[in-house]
Amino acid sequence: MGGTAGAGAGCDLGTQHDAPHFGSGAPVHLVGANVGPKKPPLPPGERIELFFDRLLLQATITRQSFVLTDLSDNTPGTPPTLQYDPVARAVVIYPQTPLMACQTYKVTMVTPQSATDANGLRAIDGATLDPSVNPVVEFQVACGGDAGADGGGAEAGAPPIPSVDFCSQVMPIVLSKCAGSTCHGGPQPAAGLRLDSPQAIAATAIGRVAQGSNTGARSASQPASLLFGQDMPIVQAGTPGNSWLMYKLLMAVPPACSSTAGAAPCDASVPGVMNNVHTEAWGDMSESERATLANMVQGREMPFPSDPSAPLGIGMATEPLTLDELETVNDWILEGAPVNACQ
Repeated sequence: MGGTAGAGAGCDLGTQHDAPHFGSGAPVHLVGANVGPKKPPLPPGERIELFFDRLLLQATITRQSFVLTDLSDNTPGTPPTLQYDPVARAVVIYPQTPLMACQTYKVTMVTPQSATDANGLRAIDGATLDPSVNPVVEFQVACGGDAGADGGGAEAGAPPIPSVDFCSQVMPIVLSKCAGSTCHGGPQPAAGLRLDSPQAIAATAIGRVAQGSNTGARSASQPASLLFGQDMPIVQAGTPGNSWLMYKLLMAVPPACSSTAGAAPCDASVPGVMNNVHTEAWGDMSESERATLANMVQGREMPFPSDPSAPLGIGMATEPLTLDELETVNDWILEGAPVNACQ
């Protein structure tokens, strides 16, 4: 993404380093949630959000890793739906059966029992939840004046109403930051990924396996299901946590304000995410976490830096995406990555 004349079609080329021994990275910590003993009761029908300090392995965002029950370990009818937001590093749980008003529930975060156990929470390098972290989050559902005995004040399990317009919100970011003639535009786009028109995005990005995935040496063998990036699509509609594009973008340090042409002005003093979607303040990835990601993703960050020998986020010819822009792309993918014919 991005680049200057002379960068040529090498925008996404690079060397993947040997990843650390599987599971030896820094442990995962729960750093925030919109539920808990000290939080206001969860309104009936609302989703549950858990925030972590590390990027999580998409394959482990399952009902076997995040178990929603009442205090007697009964599951609430239809199992919940889970989504992962790699920008906010948030696991979002959508109950499919209404949680009962005035009742207490819990989310249990499961730890794998062995290096080959595919069930349980893991970071992208296989690290597990810090054993000092309480793996159980208890919370109460609000009684709610309008909620019935079944907690049905709002429709349980309802995903967010689509909020991202491809033509007015996503396409300006892509054209400004990604689709230059030296990278992902023109007749010879880098890695065959062309992003300079809706038709090109639909043809070369949606559902197509990234050239840089499933490559590079591994310091230890592990089940294929636990390999980060294994045959990962560039964009997997509905699943930003399994979209290679999101991790290429996350390798760059986001600036405070946007330089995208036509973008709304922003206030550098107000951190947060698009439309206050998330309840917790967002914290940038640490240098070590970004380095871990860089070891597992072939090539440089996107937009491509003008000086490929510079450290991550340094020497950028085109400014990286801001936090708001990252969330815009993330939410577009989450909403199914629709590609419209723009005028």
